[in-house]
Order: sequence, then C-alpha cells, then structure tokens
Amino acid sequence: MLLRASRLRWLALVTFAVTVGCSQQRDKPRQTNVAENRPTPAPRRVTVTENVLDREALIFAVLRAATAAALGTDDRAVQSALKGRKFEVRLRFACPGMTDPSRSATYDAKEQVLRVKVQSDLTGDVLPASDLLRRDYEGAVGFTFGKPWLLAAGCPSGAFAAMAGTEPTIVLAQLFTAQESRAQRPAATYELANPIKPEAAPRKGLDLVLAGRLAELADGRPIHCAATDGPPACIVSGTLDRVAIENPQNREVLGKWGQGAGTQ
Repeated sequence: MLLRASRLRWLALVTFAVTVGCSQQRDKPRQTNVAENRPTPAPRRVTVTENVLDREALIFAVLRAATAAALGTDDRAVQSALKGRKFEVRLRFACPGMTDPSRSATYDAKEQVLRVKVQSDLTGDVLPASDLLRRDYEGAVGFTFGKPWLLAAGCPSGAFAAMAGTEPTIVLAQLFTAQESRAQRPAATYELANPIKPEAAPRKGLDLVLAGRLAELADGRPIHCAATDGPPACIVSGTLDRVAIENPQNREVLGKWGQGAGTQ
C-alpha cells in the first residue's frame, strides 16, 4: 500500500509539472524577429567630388588632342568626356631673368608697391587662321602656356628658361560668336597695385590662376589643334569664371576677378 501511494504521489507531481509547463507555454508571448520590425535605414548619401583638371591634366589632354590631329584621327568621342569639366590652372610669370610683354610685375622698393599687369594673348585681332575659328568666332580672351611645358607652375632655370616663347604653344581661351553679349565677356586686361613690405615681395614670380569649365567649340571638341594655325597650335576652349593673381611663395591672393570674386 505504501508503494502504491508513493507511485500515485509521483504521478500526481509529474502531471502537475506537465500541466504548469503547458500553461506557461500558452501564456508566453510569441517571439518576433526584432530586425523585421525595425524601419529600413535610408541609403547613405555618397558625395562625389568633381575632379578638377589642373595644369598637368590639361597639358596631357592637349598632347592627346595634338596626337589625334597629327595622325588624322577623329577624337570627338574621346574629347566628349572633357566637356563641362572644371579646371584650375596656374601659369607662372615674372620669373627672374625672364620677360613677357603680356605679363609684367614690378616692385617699387621706395614706395613699397607691387604693380602687376596681365593682358590676354589671344584676341579677335589675332585669332588663328583655321577655317573653324575664322568662320565661327569673332573674338577671344586667352592666355598662353609658355614653354617649356612644365607640368607644374614654376620658374625654369638655366637653359630651360631660354625656351620660353618658342613654338608651338597652348592657349586656354574663351571664344565668342557675334551673337554673344559683349558685356558678359571676361576682361582682356587685369591690373593691380598692392602695398607690400620688402620682405614679403615675391621673388619667385607670380601665378596667373585661371578657373572655369571646358566648353566645346563649333566642331564638338573642347580642344582644337591645327598645324596650319601657327601659334597657338592648340586652343583649349573654356569659360573663364575666375581669374586671380597669387604669390606662389605663400599662396596669397593679390587680386581676383570673376564670379563671386569681386574686382580688385
């Protein structure tokens, strides 16, 4: 009898445990996938910075265009990638021992004043003789890349300095049709007279900084090269949005003109 009673108590305990377990399972809230209920995060915005063409990149583009012109290759598809590209190039001038009639800088130590004058090398009066330029354009404001064609702005030394002004040349220019407003054309001459202490006077020349966007010419290319044009042998077409003169020793802007730059 005792054994039977023990078995009955054991069965009762087992039954109670099973009953309680089932009850807890029914009462337990249904688990959900938490990740499914979270809002889908918005995709990250990736800011793509436009690659600005500098002096080196522009010279390489001109060399490719000149090669295509010399070989008679149609490079309009290749040049299409250049349309609308931003550029910022530096042209060094007023280097020691070098003269350029269109760009000059003189320092008056007595008055402690730096006087600078930069004039366009390309105007309507001296447009190259190619049919494309003579037929479709009446004017231009352009600046020559002096030789040697250094990939970085600087003052060449020794015998290299003697190469300045030799042919062929590259000109970065904004060309105009007869239909375009003359009032919206960039200036052809830039001048400044800045007070500067003798110790701060530039001794390694000055940089003419040209910034804007490349623009296609009438033939669909932003770079035009022709052997019959003479100087300049290659013209890079662009809108000159900003012109500045800087001291390369400390990157001090001595004068700036154009969009958002004011006039000095």
